[in-house]
Amino acid sequence: MGKVNSNSSSNDNDTLYLIVEKRVWDKIVLGDKRIEYRERTNYWDKRIHNREYSYLRITNGYGHDTRPYRLYRYTGATRVMKDSIQCYAINISPDLVIESRDYMESSICHYSGLPSTSSYSDKN
Repeated sequence: MGKVNSNSSSNDNDTLYLIVEKRVWDKIVLGDKRIEYRERTNYWDKRIHNREYSYLRITNGYGHDTRPYRLYRYTGATRVMKDSIQCYAINISPDLVIESRDYMESSICHYSGLPSTSSYSDKN
């Protein structure tokens, strides 16, 4: 897949990318998970703290451009304590979804039926 474009020019810094495993992905798709957490480490501090994004893209696993994903409007991250660990809490409620490909079966993509955005383009 590609990244959201602004005025037809790609902005690599406009989207926060998160990868989740299938068990977590299934909870997201079912609507049972509405907040994604990332532990506060140097890695995530550099990507989240004091950074502004327009979009959040969550992908089910690593791999090529045909992985299931959801593109959200990014509303920021809040620092919270979860299980006595400092984390970033990121809102992934269904009303923030802009575009979605929720499932894959063999080489056939199954879309969620959510409306697509015309500003989303493929990246090779």
